Amino acid sequence: MVFPLIAAAFSAVASVVAAVTPVIASIGPAVASFCTTVLPKVVPVLIGNLEKLNTFVSVVQAVLQVIGIFKPGEQIKDIGDRAIQAASQDIKPENFDSFEAYMEEIRAFELDPTKTESITDVEKYAAGLAIGAQCMDEKFNVREGTMANLWPLVANNPEYFSSTRLTSLLGSTTDVISLLKYFEGGLGPAAAAETEGKIIAAEKNMAPDKTEEAIYVQLDAAVEHFKKPESV
Repeated sequence: MVFPLIAAAFSAVASVVAAVTPVIASIGPAVASFCTTVLPKVVPVLIGNLEKLNTFVSVVQAVLQVIGIFKPGEQIKDIGDRAIQAASQDIKPENFDSFEAYMEEIRAFELDPTKTESITDVEKYAAGLAIGAQCMDEKFNVREGTMANLWPLVANNPEYFSSTRLTSLLGSTTDVISLLKYFEGGLGPAAAAETEGKIIAAEKNMAPDKTEEAIYVQLDAAVEHFKKPESV
């Protein structure tokens, strides 16, 4: 019975991604690639268990606030709603000199309550996640689409990838794509060892008194978590 359940889960995710993609793509090319590379990996948590969704959202919002992308109290869903509605009036990231200027514009944008009701929560969350990640790309001066790869890490295991751990990791490396591939098991031995070293450095910075043995126990458990069928 396991394989039919997994197949059904993949089908549900694919349907949601197909429905959400046109809405996100309307915001502009700066976030459109999010739909093909990251959205399928985070949709399961967006449509699944409410407790895990709330934990995921809390972690992401905290990270975005700590690094100065979101202001205190700002929420992913509201930013997503604003980005979607603003796009219909040609207020899009590519029309601004910086994401900071874009964010100020959508913060001031007057929402249409009727349209807010018509936009699904998944669409709002997805748009907010995409916008937040693109702002991070600019802040950390990395290739477009890089920072969005943090969100699948959190979606898979929000208990391990807390806001404190993620901000510590960002202090150790901005190669977020390699981080995700490390946990997915997609790196070669040399690259995996290099990435693991950065993870250990971030852990020691976060908790100087923690032993390497304790760090590896947690890290191994987090890697193993990615192999579970339900985490796909």
